[in-house]
Amino acid sequence: GPGKKVGIVGIGGLGHFGILFAKALGAEVYALSHSPRKKEDALQLGAKHFIDTSQKDWHKPLAFKLDFIINTADATHKFNLKEYFSTLKVMGKFHNVGMPDHPIEKLMLQDFCGNCCYLGTSHLGNRTEMLAMLDLASKQNIKSWVETVDISEEGCKEVVERVYKGDVRYRFTLVNYDKQFGKRA
Repeated sequence: GPGKKVGIVGIGGLGHFGILFAKALGAEVYALSHSPRKKEDALQLGAKHFIDTSQKDWHKPLAFKLDFIINTADATHKFNLKEYFSTLKVMGKFHNVGMPDHPIEKLMLQDFCGNCCYLGTSHLGNRTEMLAMLDLASKQNIKSWVETVDISEEGCKEVVERVYKGDVRYRFTLVNYDKQFGKRA
């Protein structure tokens, strides 16, 4: 909420929602991405700051600055988590909602000592949380950035290929079912 500094790691399908919701809740939002081409989108979505994590020492100006980081990326196994942890205030939280396909192999407890930060994860919210999010989205006019593609062999092929390349802004919706398959009864 207001007065909190929140980092969103990964400006994709989940990450763009993270920016939208953190902003709607009144937080100062930091978008963290290894892809500088997403800077303008992140700022348009509501981030106040964009941090290019592909730059050497990107984390140093953020030392002990963030209250909370939401990691929506699925490449956590490639991160130097110590750098991310160093951006958190004392007792800050690094929370994962992106679920990587690979284990985090090197995790040293000493990496948590500088600020006594926490590492956690969750998968799905419960019904109460879902209703609260939908209520907030309605009141704050939060809308996903969606690209529509005709549901067809060509459309599905395009969507799969573009998701694989990371070329999505930021959700796909397959449309025109009746055009492809005929009217439903």
